[in-house]
Amino acid sequence: PLPPGPKKLPLVGNLLDLPSSYEWEQYAKWAKVYDTDILHLSVCGQSIIVLDTYEACMALLEKRSKYYSSRPGLTMAIDLVGFDFNIGFIPYGTRARRRLIHGMLHTTAFQRFNPIILHSTHALLRALLVAGEDDLEAELRHMAARVILGATYGLDIRTKEDPHVLNAEAVQGYLTACANQGSYLVNSIPILKYVPEWMPGAAFKRQVREWKDHVRYMVNTPFDEVKNNLCETPCAPSIASLALEKGIEQDIIKDSCATMHMAGTDTTVCAILNFTLAMLDHPELLECAQRELDKIVPGRLPDFADEERLPFVTAIVLESLRYMPVTPLAISHYFSGDEPDLYKGYMIPPGSVVIANVWSMAHDEDVYPDPYAFKPDRFLTDDGTINRDVRDPCVFAFGFGRRICPGRRLAYASIWIAIASILKTSDIRKAKRADGSVIESSEGWASGLVSLPKPFKCQLTARNAEAHAIIRAA
Repeated sequence: PLPPGPKKLPLVGNLLDLPSSYEWEQYAKWAKVYDTDILHLSVCGQSIIVLDTYEACMALLEKRSKYYSSRPGLTMAIDLVGFDFNIGFIPYGTRARRRLIHGMLHTTAFQRFNPIILHSTHALLRALLVAGEDDLEAELRHMAARVILGATYGLDIRTKEDPHVLNAEAVQGYLTACANQGSYLVNSIPILKYVPEWMPGAAFKRQVREWKDHVRYMVNTPFDEVKNNLCETPCAPSIASLALEKGIEQDIIKDSCATMHMAGTDTTVCAILNFTLAMLDHPELLECAQRELDKIVPGRLPDFADEERLPFVTAIVLESLRYMPVTPLAISHYFSGDEPDLYKGYMIPPGSVVIANVWSMAHDEDVYPDPYAFKPDRFLTDDGTINRDVRDPCVFAFGFGRRICPGRRLAYASIWIAIASILKTSDIRKAKRADGSVIESSEGWASGLVSLPKPFKCQLTARNAEAHAIIRAA
């Protein structure tokens, strides 16, 4: 039999049931209703499989990755808007592009970019000294852009108004809007891509016309700058410059770098915003982390070499990734087998879209007791060291199988050092109104491929004169 799921109507199947926002919550509810870790939905004949547990993802997306590593045709994103350059979204088989990114960012190679991460983080700390309470997200985006554009293209992004930054923010918003299977009807009924934009219900075609130019700019412009600079003067080592010097095909470099550019900003920004929200509600955790930092790294900023000696800081980082996953639904996989597959006695039809519900995995009560509470201690042993027996959220936060994010180490390093540095130097408090009353932080996250916290206010100030001096000297 097919896996359980909501009742299907003739012809359209579950088209009317398919959620268009906060899909992960509805999928989790259905999994509980049907007491299953694998769901089946059908939309106009297209089978959709939702995996609700880490164990199901391991069984299929990891152990049978040969058949589950392709991607479904996201018509809106790939065919219409032009995200066909993005290695993370196109069908499996672009090995040269994946090989380039993995080669530059494997376990030790990515460390060549540590100086860029540190430089960008220290610039963030200086900016936060003078930033207003509404500028946190903007400053984080600037920091993340400096890291990813520095590592990818060797570009030094000095202002928040840099055109590369502004354009990438717009493009990331487009991708977030159109990359989930249920976001646009054209993803389920691809023939709709041929309707003219003047027809009723074809507003998506008008969006396409505007969005495509921004996507082309992001793919072509920074790469062209690197190529021109390389011809004229020596430039900072980067993925693009190193690949050009090796003579790798330019289209491969361009697509690979644009993929990194796309993936590298929102993940970092979202995780640090989640951390900030948690500190507003849990000042006792902030103080505990600051005591650890003051003991282990007195009188200076933390470095990557300090991570093993700062377990409570690391636990806060892990909990920030778990508490609200940056991508609540992993990018959809596609079952490319010629024959049906079996899992726990259920049949998975060939050509099925396969969705991993990361949000459900992050809130699995059997793995993370009291999952809706922010509790870094869950990752610590009784003696205060990292508990390796508790599932590290990184194992599901960055994808599965052969489609795991190749930039995950760079992303985690950026998140860890930024959070550790903010904890070392800054007090994080709720903002106040003109009359002195506190503005409460209302939890809430946007729906989309990347689920960013909804806008909130806070105050980040230097902890004391020593912290102020450390920031100025960085």
